Amino acid sequence: MKKLFTFASVFLSTSILAAPVSPIEGFYTTNHTEYELEQFWDEISSINRKMEGDDCFKRASIWSYKLDRKYGVKSKKVFMHYTDKFNHELDDQGRSGVGAFFGRIFSSNDGWDFHVAPAVEVNGVDYVIDPHLVSSPRTTESWVEYLTERGERLLKKRQYDLLDDLKKYRSQLRRASRSRASRYQAKIVEAQNTLKRLGLTEDPNQKVDIKCQKITHIMEFDRAQQDAWCFYQETSMYYHGPLELRFLNYGSISSWDQRRPVTDLQYHTEDYFSAGRNYVQTDWDYDKLDDSLDEYKVNSRPKTIHGI
Repeated sequence: MKKLFTFASVFLSTSILAAPVSPIEGFYTTNHTEYELEQFWDEISSINRKMEGDDCFKRASIWSYKLDRKYGVKSKKVFMHYTDKFNHELDDQGRSGVGAFFGRIFSSNDGWDFHVAPAVEVNGVDYVIDPHLVSSPRTTESWVEYLTERGERLLKKRQYDLLDDLKKYRSQLRRASRSRASRYQAKIVEAQNTLKRLGLTEDPNQKVDIKCQKITHIMEFDRAQQDAWCFYQETSMYYHGPLELRFLNYGSISSWDQRRPVTDLQYHTEDYFSAGRNYVQTDWDYDKLDDSLDEYKVNSRPKTIHGI
């Protein structure tokens, strides 16, 4: 029995190292009432009205800290991660380079790499508090669904543009000389293949529905940049942004800007996962919280995080 136990222990410890540590591991949220949730919403909404910055991760950290210090709330954060596929195919409508840059300017489309907000447990259900975007607390699933609506509108626009292209190319093909016909035939095939790749058809009434898969590790998002539209991830309230989540997965990689997806699989190994365990967050980083205060309007800005 002793040998069997030893083998089992080794197996279990190896299994633990087979993936990065979870950003929610060992963290427990506090449970609250609906009345308390209303209090929390009013508190965070009041803070939000004093803010004008664009960094959601700074807002989320300030809000989470306020809930913890004033009410003793141990909240989660919920990160919504948008892939390179989403950014290219939807935010930039398939354009690249200068075309993508000017396309965003003239379309007034704000591309997002990620979004994050705190979530509070109420009677066993998580509610996201995000007054910057929505008008009331939402369950995590409802909040994620709200954030996919922007992508669905962009995907529908992409479909309409491709259908317009097909109509134009087919009209040009009918009028084209024999020597130029192959050019328009190739354009038609290219547009049809793009529709297929995006999961679209030539039916203008097709309903588009973007679903985001829940993940545990940001590594899962990093490895699927061309395979999915988006993912969402729960963490403890102490993680500030994607950079800290990547440190947790890979440790600090000097040769890679970890604010962006780590797509090189040489870093997706147990050695790097083990190094990431040095970056587990179990308390507030007051330097980052103080830096986050630049989300406030100048005339409302506290000098330190303790002044919120």
